[in-house]
Amino acid sequence: MPGPLPPIPLADIAACGPYFELTSVGTPGEAGWLRARALIDDPGILGQMIDDVAANLRTRQRWIAASVFYQGWAARLTSIHAASAALCGAVPDLGADQVSFRLRQPGPAELDAWPLRSLTPAAGWQVICAEHLGPLARAIRGQVRIGGYLLRGNVGSALAGALSVVSAQLQRPLDSLLRNNWAHPADVVTSGQWLRAPDGPRYARLTCCGYEQLDQAGRCGDCSLNWHGSRLPVLAAPPQTMRRAQEPGAGRRIHEP
Repeated sequence: MPGPLPPIPLADIAACGPYFELTSVGTPGEAGWLRARALIDDPGILGQMIDDVAANLRTRQRWIAASVFYQGWAARLTSIHAASAALCGAVPDLGADQVSFRLRQPGPAELDAWPLRSLTPAAGWQVICAEHLGPLARAIRGQVRIGGYLLRGNVGSALAGALSVVSAQLQRPLDSLLRNNWAHPADVVTSGQWLRAPDGPRYARLTCCGYEQLDQAGRCGDCSLNWHGSRLPVLAAPPQTMRRAQEPGAGRRIHEP
């Protein structure tokens, strides 16, 4: 039988950068802190978050603001998940009922998980999808006309970016991280692919988040528009992940309404 899961090394995870920071002190009721569940259950709170992003981006295209907000939120969760999986083989429970947040400027929102529970990477990803990012995507689509497949692509992009940062910060070859099944969750395996480029693996998503449509905005490095027609070989996901992705209904949790 497998032994108990190790504790989550929050300080070591946070050392990877601001998107990797997570505390576990218990903040519900403290000034400025809200449960992440509020973004899902309260249309006013979510709508204000999207409007604030639109104002910061100086755009009236609310779907782009929603896309940027969702990708940033996914980046916080997937960064913590990926670094923890790489460091100790266990991940924190990041369900919307476990996580509280507080906005700060500048920088990403502060996150606190209480109580802090260790899960296997597979179970932790299931929680992220079923109990946080999936419901959040549905809440966003209740307010903004935006494709579910695009939002799923944002999650895949966020995880890929997290893996690249973890590789650099922990000085582990990205190839070695990508050999892990947890690096290719079935929910997003169809939203992009890793390519074997001359300078190492590069991620190519299959959708555009819309950011480059903004005035004075650039194109994301993993944008589908960069890789259209590319003949670079695909870096295959582990067979176990590929089998799960081919099962009926696999990969739909994030993007279904």
